[in-house]
Amino acid sequence: MPAVNSPVPNTEMLRDIHLPDAISWWPPAIGWWLVLAIIILSIVFIPKLYHYFTFTPLKKVAKQSFEEITSLYNNNNDVKQLITDTSKLLRQVAMSYYSRQEVAQLTGDKWIEVLNKISEKVVFSEEMQQSLINAPYQKQAEINPQQLIKSVNDWLLALPKKTREQQHA
Repeated sequence: MPAVNSPVPNTEMLRDIHLPDAISWWPPAIGWWLVLAIIILSIVFIPKLYHYFTFTPLKKVAKQSFEEITSLYNNNNDVKQLITDTSKLLRQVAMSYYSRQEVAQLTGDKWIEVLNKISEKVVFSEEMQQSLINAPYQKQAEINPQQLIKSVNDWLLALPKKTREQQHA
């Protein structure tokens, strides 16, 4: 007769050890999503921040340059130098708004038209317009330096921000 209460070894009742499935790389944990978002935002915004902190607007640069010109005039009272430097500055600013080919060779009334077109209003009086046209080429210019300084300051204040079309033209 078989033994009813025969002991069964414990090891026969156990199953084999099954390892869990390997952890999949997808979907990544939330930390990796945050790292990816930070990298993408850095790629997009760091150049914009760099540009924001290092960009000096044309209006500000032109104003600083003209302040140097007027300071030099106040130190030495050389009207001819004031006119020459002012004329160069106006041309440089105008070439920032329009191409060099459009502005560099302009003289006379066309030059004044471009200056008025840039500021979108007439800032220079008729007398000042004639002085800007003729004075840089005369040996002794008859011009009121304080009126010239005021007119150029008004013109610099009236400068518009550059549009995208003007930057790419």
